[in-house]
Amino acid sequence: MMKKFIASILFFTLTTPAFSATSGFFLLRTQVPRRVSISITPVSVASALDLSTTQTNLKVANATAMSNSRTGFKVTFTSANLGKLKRVTGAEVFPYTMKVGGLDVGLTTSSGTTFNLDQSAPMTISRDITISYTGKPAEAMIEGTYLDTVTLTIAAR
Repeated sequence: MMKKFIASILFFTLTTPAFSATSGFFLLRTQVPRRVSISITPVSVASALDLSTTQTNLKVANATAMSNSRTGFKVTFTSANLGKLKRVTGAEVFPYTMKVGGLDVGLTTSSGTTFNLDQSAPMTISRDITISYTGKPAEAMIEGTYLDTVTLTIAAR
């Protein structure tokens, strides 16, 4: 009797069709990484400023920022010499002011100026960077190379 029972279970197991679903699914997925970047394109006048001539909104560079952050991004401007050209081998300074896209950039503190940009879609923006200063005759300044390094830093918010 036990042999018949086992044989019938095997028969039904081997001959009964497998049940199948009428639909199925699979998942497609990926992760888009956050990308933020900034590039600076200086113009030639930036490395050969005529300090004897007063300048107003003289274009010295162009900044292009790109971000796909859903929370927006920020760009911080800082100046190594706090908004002054400094004589490389001395303490003499020559003050200037800066604008980006027509907005004032405060460089007189070590924290500089930060601009926050909200966004709801990937974006690339490009803005001119200009400086202004009051000219001074060469005879009124000590000879030498005067310079400042302005750093732009971009970060997601």
